[in-house]
Amino acid sequence: MMIDPLMSGLFAPIARAATEVAAFAYLDAGGRLLALRHVPSGEVLRVEVPIRTIAGDALAFGADLVVMAHNHPSGDAEPSRDDLMATRRIATALEALGIRLVDHLVLAGDAVTSLRARGLI
Repeated sequence: MMIDPLMSGLFAPIARAATEVAAFAYLDAGGRLLALRHVPSGEVLRVEVPIRTIAGDALAFGADLVVMAHNHPSGDAEPSRDDLMATRRIATALEALGIRLVDHLVLAGDAVTSLRARGLI
């Protein structure tokens, strides 16, 4: 399933935030939006969201699919090593619950990197 949440405007508001913000779109099996949650960090270089929170939200919303995104205030949309490790942990945890992590987008201004498109999920 190909989903383009940036084009639909879901994640555009966080692209230029001055501090890192994570956002999660919770979708049904048909890709319809059930809920969207933004998690601000207050920090420029880091945002941490407990897997328990992500999984709990997915279960509470009855989601089959999750798309996550976060911004890089530095202006560089290249995913960091920490981004890749966090993505793998989240994907594994969600998979155990029968929920698929569809993509993780890294946003920086007008630039976006899809970890799915790069084969990293």
